[in-house]
Amino acid sequence: MLELIFQGFAEWAYGLVLECWEYFSTALLDIMSMDYAYMKSHVPVMDEIIQVLMAVGWALLIGNLVFQALKSMMSGLGFEGEDPKLLFTRSFVFSFLLLASPQICELGLNMTSTVIELLQIPDAVDITFADEASFGGLTGSWLLVVICGIIVMFQTFKLIMEMAERYFILAVLTITSPLAFGMGGS
Repeated sequence: MLELIFQGFAEWAYGLVLECWEYFSTALLDIMSMDYAYMKSHVPVMDEIIQVLMAVGWALLIGNLVFQALKSMMSGLGFEGEDPKLLFTRSFVFSFLLLASPQICELGLNMTSTVIELLQIPDAVDITFADEASFGGLTGSWLLVVICGIIVMFQTFKLIMEMAERYFILAVLTITSPLAFGMGGS
């Protein structure tokens, strides 16, 4: 009798863990499948952030060009300077990249949603508890199923969290790419 009560409680608790796992994994899959339009609609200050980063990128590019040009002009006084042709050519190339950085950001952020679609990852996670027929008449096999299920859920959750962390880093690096393009002229 006590074993049946313990089994019922363990299966109930495992069912709660399964429902929590389904909710969190579905939410993480939604986050990882978002694209640039989703970010713009859910983060209303995204346009202003990109404009500020573009302005800082232009300031870095022009400031670096002026500094490097002044340094090469002072090369007769003992300063080491770069060749002005290379300096202006690099600044010219990176100015085009800086102009195209919103489109580059959009391509970078849309890449992950395209990969998610190509891999045909489902929109939601659906997990069911094993029924009594799959236990094969063994009395304690339900406990083994619960323990193995929790271990698998924990390991899969760690994997999904690592993927979400890498996606977040990719999104931050993609959005801040104008700063990198601004420093590309040096």
